Amino acid sequence: MNLIELIKLPFFQNAIFAGIIVGTLTAVLGTFIVLRRMSFIGTGIAHSAFGGVALGILIGIDPFISALIFCILTGFLIAFTSRKFNISEDSAVGVFFPAMMSVGIILLAFVKGYSPNLLSYLFGDILLVNKTDIHLSIGSFIIIIIFILIFYREMTYITFDPEFSRVIGIPVELYDYIFISLVSLGIVISIKIVGIILVSALIVIPALSALKFSKNYLFYIFLSVIFGIFSTIGGIILSYYLNMPPGATIVLFATILFIFSLIISLLKK
Repeated sequence: MNLIELIKLPFFQNAIFAGIIVGTLTAVLGTFIVLRRMSFIGTGIAHSAFGGVALGILIGIDPFISALIFCILTGFLIAFTSRKFNISEDSAVGVFFPAMMSVGIILLAFVKGYSPNLLSYLFGDILLVNKTDIHLSIGSFIIIIIFILIFYREMTYITFDPEFSRVIGIPVELYDYIFISLVSLGIVISIKIVGIILVSALIVIPALSALKFSKNYLFYIFLSVIFGIFSTIGGIILSYYLNMPPGATIVLFATILFIFSLIISLLKK
């Protein structure tokens, strides 16, 4: 089947559309995460979703809701612990990341029978996204993008100089907690695409790939989005023709783009 015929298929159209939304969303969030050196925090929040998914499966509620709660809770605990008890953020992640994963493993021990949906949460499957998934992605996209557009100035100040932001009256801690909530939402939405294990890569890699070529922050965000969309669409197409897992292929495709970006940046010197 050639690419034109493939694009006409409804399931493939859903996958491409979801890939564009998630690729854009994670790339935008990734620019703030990379510049604020929060990549490891993003990983900790992402993996804590496993505990939320397990809870959802156990008590019979939508795992999207329980995973979102777990991600926000983990992010808040990391931020609160590092600030109030003078503990580095990496150390706080090292505590709560495995703790939330352990909660998930324990909860799954109480689930009767085998849950085939668990693998889709761990590794993702963008080719199985449905209209509900797309509607959730669009809703999350609107919420996050509107917040960033309205508070772009404050978010930029906090990203580059949090101390100066405090001096001019910006409530840095409040914005940090809101941002953690938005990152959690973006992560949970992305789980369907690349899975819990790989979602942090989709957030970090496109932003890192764009970093060497950006002359200003707006162009950096734009270029990150280009890398994010290209990674998801390229990974989807490649996974279909090579019969490989879509989530892993998307991340591998993004990693290849990152390596090329490093080579190009070296050649330009």
